[in-house]
Amino acid sequence: MGVLFHLALIFPLLWPAIAAYDNGLPNGTCFDTAIPENLRKNLTTPQGESVPITFLLAGWSSAQVTSSVIEILLTEVMGYNIAIGNRPPASSVDSIYCMLGCATWWNNTNRGCETRKIIHHVMVESWYLGFPHVLDLLAEMYQDEMPFSAGDMGYPGTAGGYLPAAPLTQALNTTGVPFEYYKNWDAAWFTPSDYFVNLTAVDTADFMKCSETTMHDNVTAYTFFKISGDTDGVVITEENGVKTYKLLCQDEYFWRPSSCRSDPSKCVVFVTGGDGWDIPHAPQRAAAYNMPFAIGVAASWSKYLEVPGKYKSMYFYWWTPDDSFIEMQPTKLILPTYDAYAWTLSDYTTAAADIKTAKIVPKDLTIMAPDVVKLLAASLFDSAAVDSMMLNMKTNSLTREQAACAWLKGNDVRWNMWIPDSTKCDPGFGLYDDATEVFTAQRTTATTCRACLPGMLSKAYSDDSGPTYVCEACPAGQQQLGAGEMACDPCPLGTSKLNQSPEECALCPAGQYQDEEGAFQCKKCPPGTTTMILGMKSISGCGCKAGSIDVSDLNSPLRTAADCQACTAGLDCPTMSTVAALKAGVSPVGEEFTPMVIEGYFSTESKPIELFKCSSPVECPGGKPDTCGGDRIGVPCGECPAATYWAGSKCSGCTAWSAIGWILCIALIFAGLVGAYYFLNSAVTAKASTLVSTTCAVGMMINMLQSLGIIGTMTVGWPVSLKGIWGFLQVFTFDIDGFAFACIAGENPVARYILLVLFFPAGLLWLSLCGVVSKVKAKWAWDTTKLRSTMGQFMQDLAFTLTYQ
Repeated sequence: MGVLFHLALIFPLLWPAIAAYDNGLPNGTCFDTAIPENLRKNLTTPQGESVPITFLLAGWSSAQVTSSVIEILLTEVMGYNIAIGNRPPASSVDSIYCMLGCATWWNNTNRGCETRKIIHHVMVESWYLGFPHVLDLLAEMYQDEMPFSAGDMGYPGTAGGYLPAAPLTQALNTTGVPFEYYKNWDAAWFTPSDYFVNLTAVDTADFMKCSETTMHDNVTAYTFFKISGDTDGVVITEENGVKTYKLLCQDEYFWRPSSCRSDPSKCVVFVTGGDGWDIPHAPQRAAAYNMPFAIGVAASWSKYLEVPGKYKSMYFYWWTPDDSFIEMQPTKLILPTYDAYAWTLSDYTTAAADIKTAKIVPKDLTIMAPDVVKLLAASLFDSAAVDSMMLNMKTNSLTREQAACAWLKGNDVRWNMWIPDSTKCDPGFGLYDDATEVFTAQRTTATTCRACLPGMLSKAYSDDSGPTYVCEACPAGQQQLGAGEMACDPCPLGTSKLNQSPEECALCPAGQYQDEEGAFQCKKCPPGTTTMILGMKSISGCGCKAGSIDVSDLNSPLRTAADCQACTAGLDCPTMSTVAALKAGVSPVGEEFTPMVIEGYFSTESKPIELFKCSSPVECPGGKPDTCGGDRIGVPCGECPAATYWAGSKCSGCTAWSAIGWILCIALIFAGLVGAYYFLNSAVTAKASTLVSTTCAVGMMINMLQSLGIIGTMTVGWPVSLKGIWGFLQVFTFDIDGFAFACIAGENPVARYILLVLFFPAGLLWLSLCGVVSKVKAKWAWDTTKLRSTMGQFMQDLAFTLTYQ
């Protein structure tokens, strides 16, 4: 609670007065030497907008007169355009949300901080530092955007009991007792009621009943009872075992301490407002220090303002700076110094803590107008100065600007020390010419200081007028991405910058890299290599061009650059191809950069760039090395695993019938050779019969088709239109492997071929044996000429099949 809560309730009452107030100076300016309006300047926001310095003007008088002092100095002396926000804050909490840029900062149910834009730039005399819980909460959410204090006001915000000057002076002159000290209120030694209005002299119509105030608040009364032990000062009731406490008001309007509870004429009246401001604190002090004052609450806000003046010598609750009772020249009752630990225990017998008042500004104001922040930091007021302006404004019916102007004219030596040298720049800033809107290196052409832009550094500079700073573009090989920096950073790896400029370092182009910081130029990749992306940071990023492949060991510590070799037929090598990517089947830089074996070719894992051309794409589908189709194995995919055979598109498993079938087939072939002797050797005639002619024609045609089928198996790039024809003709070549020959001859292709080749002599030996056996009887004996003819036909028919194998 305390003074901040009380002010938050009172300030809205001042809004109508602000809206109807006719502000301004009669002649438009305070000083004859004021900078003309047409020569004044705006702020330039980080977004590039040109805007006046906009003030958030509070409704209380002290903030109004001190704000007017700053406004006059900014416009007439420093040459800035200003504006006044059209909505006063209800409390200093509003100022936090306002300077954060929240869209509806005045709405305490929805501040609108999801949409933030800085519109206001300064609030003079904000009590926002008295709300640490709000600041902590907002700092968690908006740490980098939080507004800050641009300087103390020079006086604190205080609250407590105040005594008018007249009775204090009378008591001091009469008895020599300074009643502004709490110890001089001890009823055992002093009688304050001789100089201040006592309880019997006031009209209770000006006050609330105790039942309408916090005097009947259970927590307040119990805390008083616990700290003071004054059982007679409270009323305790008990219901269902639960005790309730309230302060005892013997006349229903005032609570009296034990020091004057029996004699109201000895009780000095202490008036407060609201629903009982300071009631949680004042009774504890009265009990602790034996102070005879009775506490009452004014019936309304207007009564609160009226009663102290009505009775002249009344003790009253108040806060400063404020002009409500300023003409009475009140003095705050001096209590023991604030004890923070005691207050955490609800012991309020010491004075309340003063609250720091400050000028609150948004974070970006230091960048937009550092001289404004310097003015705010230097402008320290004091309570006497603020009181004099408020009193002048109140007693002479002046506008806030008139009161401020009068003070400025009488205190020129003081405020002249506040005005910053517009060309004395702080680190991070540099001399700037508003007329040309450029940074300058000469103080004579500068009008102000601006934060150095990204790409610049703030450099110390000194001349006859003293030290300052100038903004310079970053030199070659350096850059600066932030604003207001004192040094430039070296160009990072993968970038370079040739000349001094505010530009960022440029990424290395394709085919170049940079493995050192602060480079002027990028390095070229070795011959035959290039880069995949811009800004390559090392030579290892230089990969082989399309059509070549890096055969170096990427994991070797001795590797310095790519070792590119031309890719042979059968390899697809895009840019950045490596043997490692070929083996893995995937490239770390993307699928489109993955090298692979082309369909119809094969390479081994151990020698991935040595290619074999396969007889069929079905057998060698390409991709990674050691990749075969149809479950084939070997080099180059020439075998099926054990107990399988090539079925035309994949390896199929052998069965018992596969071996039995071949045994029967061989038996039939040998039997057929015997039959061929008789069938192919008919009687010789002068004219060929139709059967013989047809047989010869069919045989010749099959031989021709077999020849064409063999030609189609050659690894020649035939036209697409012929591929289907060659595929059909291969039917006539009698691919023995397709008939599960491996199931009887084994999976080794060499062994199978040898067995197949041996079929020639085996057939001839069989026919020769049959010829020998046939001579057992003369009538069965085979004719030698016919036997040789049969052997020749056998070899001719089998030759094409053996050739295909």
